[in-house]
Amino acid sequence: MDENYIKLRFFLDPADWHGSSAELLWTEPIWGGTTKVFRLMNSPFFARGVSYLDVVRAIPAPDGLGLDYAGTIEKSGHSTIWLMVPSGPPAGFHNYWVSLQKLHCNYEGEFMNTAGGGQTLYAIDVRPEADIGSVLSIIEEGQANNVWNFQIGDLVHKRETA
Repeated sequence: MDENYIKLRFFLDPADWHGSSAELLWTEPIWGGTTKVFRLMNSPFFARGVSYLDVVRAIPAPDGLGLDYAGTIEKSGHSTIWLMVPSGPPAGFHNYWVSLQKLHCNYEGEFMNTAGGGQTLYAIDVRPEADIGSVLSIIEEGQANNVWNFQIGDLVHKRETA
């Protein structure tokens, strides 16, 4: 990571499946007046409603532990989808991923021990130019074929309607 990046804390509901009370995301400071403004420099794994390159504001953490997320100023046009993939990706994973990559998707991955065994959580960054209808069709097909389970973290793309 860039040496000028700092982590911003996003509070989570620990009752959610992940059990975490907070997630730290890398940010790039873009304005530091009385309202601190940052650009998100990675995709969230658990924080809902934000995506890569969103511009957000932060406030000093009341517990003195850095900065806390205080709202989104500007959406980047990116969306975030989470894929939970069983350990040792199942047959077909690579083909699905190649199709998503061609549709302007990138990912960050993190291995997790869960009640169902080891799994990899992928935070999929769907770039603004992606055809979200095609992306979601592939994501839904992968779930129907037991390649992964998915959740939407932040969907800003609009589906085309016929």
